[in-house]
Amino acid sequence: MTRWLVTQNNTQFAVEDLAELKRLASTGKVTAGDMVQPPGATEWLYASEVPELASILAPASGDDDFDVPKSGVPAVILGAVLVVLIVVGAAGMWTFGQQLPTGHESMMDQMSYSQMLVTDPAAQLRSGPEANAGAVQALSKDAKLELLAKRGDMYKARTEAGVEGWIAENQVIPMYQLGGAEVRADYDPLYNPDRYVRVSNASWLQLDQENEQVTVFQFMITNDSKFDMTDLMLLATIKDSKGNELETVEIPVEGILPAGKDTMVGTLDPDPDVKVKPDEEPPASRSLTHSTYEGMVEDDPDLQLRWREGVEVTMEAEDFTEANIDILEIRAIPKKS
Repeated sequence: MTRWLVTQNNTQFAVEDLAELKRLASTGKVTAGDMVQPPGATEWLYASEVPELASILAPASGDDDFDVPKSGVPAVILGAVLVVLIVVGAAGMWTFGQQLPTGHESMMDQMSYSQMLVTDPAAQLRSGPEANAGAVQALSKDAKLELLAKRGDMYKARTEAGVEGWIAENQVIPMYQLGGAEVRADYDPLYNPDRYVRVSNASWLQLDQENEQVTVFQFMITNDSKFDMTDLMLLATIKDSKGNELETVEIPVEGILPAGKDTMVGTLDPDPDVKVKPDEEPPASRSLTHSTYEGMVEDDPDLQLRWREGVEVTMEAEDFTEANIDILEIRAIPKKS
């Protein structure tokens, strides 16, 4: 199938192919301001941004040219009238411009730019970030969802009733994509935070000679967006000398990645003075962003005694020669209006 999706105001419909889409554009049933999603794509475009539609939707080349009819009215008077029309038209355009959304207003039946609208009538909210994960709840078309996080091509979301789960990004349309270029630039990090965060200066070493499965990763996380980020999940991958993947380990990291800054990740060991009951599991070490640790140590300087740079990971595979760290999941924190 090569279906195109078209969104007009509060309605959405499918178009079988590009030829049919061009026919609708030529008859005015698809306009330049409608949102269009090409087959296999996840992002939406204005119809005027689709190259094959540009010439159809654009005004005719002669529309901008006109002849002044011959009359007995002096050219000076015609010029004065034209000036008045230009001034009135400019004032009208300015007034209209003040009524356009600024990017922080609600739209489409009181939806905000930070929400999503379900576009697939067969969509399911799933229990995990995989397309074949178990279904948590069926979703009706046009249902509203609140964005919680992103992993790969899946969004973690919450329904209006408070049910949480995962949904594929091609089954929803983020409201920010219906705004102008400025709005889309402002809100893109909320929906695609993984595009703005990267791992740099990564290294790994094995400190414990008696346990070669213990590997210490040291790296820096860079947040290039203007949103603070949190709920970071990293993926440690180890390979053999031939580049074959041997094992992967997910590493949850607590704390904040400040907007527009770099931060290291370290380990905070549990307090040895805390007594644990015989039937309780001892507390585990915590992976923290350095920026969050710095705030904690100001209140409790003794934390320095339990802090280690880097993240310690225990691998089950043996004889690995290559290891790397990647961003698996992350969430951008919306700014308070």
